[in-house]
Amino acid sequence: MRQKHLKYLLLIFVCLVTINIQGSAVASDISARVVGVEGVVSVIREGNTTPVTRGESLYKSDRITTEENASIELKLLDGSLINLGELADLTIVELVFDPIKKDGFNDLKIATGAFRLISGSIAKLGPDLMKLDTPVATIGIRGTSLVGKASEVGKQNHIILVADPNGTVGEVVVENSAGVVTLSKKGEGVTLNNPTENPTETKKIFKTEFIDDLAKQVPEIKYENLQDRQFRSLFWFND
Repeated sequence: MRQKHLKYLLLIFVCLVTINIQGSAVASDISARVVGVEGVVSVIREGNTTPVTRGESLYKSDRITTEENASIELKLLDGSLINLGELADLTIVELVFDPIKKDGFNDLKIATGAFRLISGSIAKLGPDLMKLDTPVATIGIRGTSLVGKASEVGKQNHIILVADPNGTVGEVVVENSAGVVTLSKKGEGVTLNNPTENPTETKKIFKTEFIDDLAKQVPEIKYENLQDRQFRSLFWFND
């Protein structure tokens, strides 16, 4: 009798999960949720600028900007986390993720500002499915964490590979019109001033002090393992 009761409970749970997953698919135009915000942060959507609040949903083509002493943390549809510091400018170009078919792609663009990023499920599906465009190069993210700072052409842009909070180090590919380089060691990175600089020539291991100073410009991401982030992402779009 008890075993039969457990089977019924399991069946109900599976049905609820399926409903929520289907609901997430229906709401696939939602790309991210704001999980933390401090100071003046705005979203530019279809020509209209409005303040961003915690818990707000973000969509394809949304442009997020932060003012002085402001910051924001986003959780993307696939469980990726990205934090922005002050005077940042990030656009969600497009983000598609199907947790059932295990398919999707993530296309982001950052014009200015310091950032931290922990990749989610999409980066693990294929080497070219998650990318972050900067003014000087395109970053192909292959299941890892990174810190960096984007600036206008002519000023320094930093892209640095770091370890996940659990110690794992993945891989990042930095590419522009002048060349391509793979970063695969902790602390490895490039500094570029314009898109005609070959990233291979600026590749180096950054000092810990430099990385720490850069990371301080962005609020620290509270670590959750990917399974927890992805599982929750199936539900919080329907909250």
